[in-house]
Amino acid sequence: MRLTRSALIVSTLALATLTIATGANAAPEPAGARITSAVTQDPTSESISDLRQEIDRLRLELAKKQADLDAALQRIKALETGTTADPAPATEPTPAPAPAPAPAPATATSPAKSTAPAAPAKPLVNLMPPAPMPAPIPADPTIGPGGLMASMQADYLTAYPTVPDANDSKQLALHLRGLQNWCVKANRENTKQFIWVGRVDQGTIQTNGKNVSFMATFVNSNRYFTVPITVDQSVIARVRTRNGIDPGDLAFSGIVQPRVRVNSRRPAPSAFETPYMLAPYIEFFFSFNVKSIVPAAGPSR
Repeated sequence: MRLTRSALIVSTLALATLTIATGANAAPEPAGARITSAVTQDPTSESISDLRQEIDRLRLELAKKQADLDAALQRIKALETGTTADPAPATEPTPAPAPAPAPAPATATSPAKSTAPAAPAKPLVNLMPPAPMPAPIPADPTIGPGGLMASMQADYLTAYPTVPDANDSKQLALHLRGLQNWCVKANRENTKQFIWVGRVDQGTIQTNGKNVSFMATFVNSNRYFTVPITVDQSVIARVRTRNGIDPGDLAFSGIVQPRVRVNSRRPAPSAFETPYMLAPYIEFFFSFNVKSIVPAAGPSR
């Protein structure tokens, strides 16, 4: 009982730590990654929109984590009550060990037994095969956010097969200026209507007047994409249940607008890859203006 209680307390602390840590998404500036003011831009309405979207996502995710934390605390209190109610087992005196019998003398037919310590047992060998590598995400934007990112990565590699040395500030500045132009073009050309299959995170549903907000999760291969969505309550009419929204696979139809952007201080993914990186110095954002939600004919890919 005490071990279970300690494990729950450690799990609760780790859950709270993870909630705080998810905000730390920027890697430290590598040596030589500073660039000239030619690529510095003032905040735009687009970047402010991305920040608001990220704040909404974190707010809904924090609400879910808080609910999980409250539930864990209730379980801990229940365990504490159970531990207090259980009587301590009576302690019995430990009997004195019996004296060891004297070894029998060696005879011609019964040789003396060796007192040398036994050889240590060989360590167990794990014969389980390693877990298979997850399949790569197809470069198909119709399957979900992962497919959109893979498709844009393929376009990026065609335009920029190599990355300049971070220590070459002049070449890096030219490269970053080119990336700015590439992002504008890629965002415009990949804005389209898609139907993506995902699920609603039941712990994030919030109603505000005529609108309902929640986090939708889309899974492509081994990657999870959590997207904040706000729609009119009429949009969820076909998937509404007595307890909220259908927890199964749903088809979300709407306009997807990529918002990839350059981050000159992020040449590689950080420990917490939030947001995802499309390529060196390019972060992957997008908005999803959902118009309809219906039960899905099949799971996501």
